[in-house]
Amino acid sequence: METPKEYTIIVRNISFVFFDDQIHRDYPNYFTNYFEGSFKESQDGVRVMRLNRDPYLFTFIHLYLSGYDVLPLPKGNIPHYLSEESRLKNLLLDAHFYGLDTLAKELEALVRPTKCGGKSEEAQAAKETWKVLFVLISTLDTAPMMLIYDPTIANSAPEITPGPI
Repeated sequence: METPKEYTIIVRNISFVFFDDQIHRDYPNYFTNYFEGSFKESQDGVRVMRLNRDPYLFTFIHLYLSGYDVLPLPKGNIPHYLSEESRLKNLLLDAHFYGLDTLAKELEALVRPTKCGGKSEEAQAAKETWKVLFVLISTLDTAPMMLIYDPTIANSAPEITPGPI
């Protein structure tokens, strides 16, 4: 029996271990692109990723990719720097950042629209396109790369632009 591939994602010095089936739960996503896609790290067989994101919010991402229902979010144990509302909105931003479209849709259904100049946030968001910009700096002596991913386009592939940012 083949040993499953193991990946470590370090979020501000906290390690999260993932197996192949976990990173494929909401495929394609940032993790599958990094570990198995066209990224240089994938081609080099890298199995460790370092991120400067919120480890508290990443706990929900880890649970979600492990197959658990993370919604509704628990009421207690919210860090002092987050409110219940900001936690939900920031988790939505992270779901978009990681390209977890199914989780993002579930979260969007819970985020309350707020009035902005007579228009709801949802109406404004419909006019604007969500784009996530990843600036990838390789651990090798290669030029930085820019990855633009638009999660509003179904089954869209990230657009990768090598060279100076």
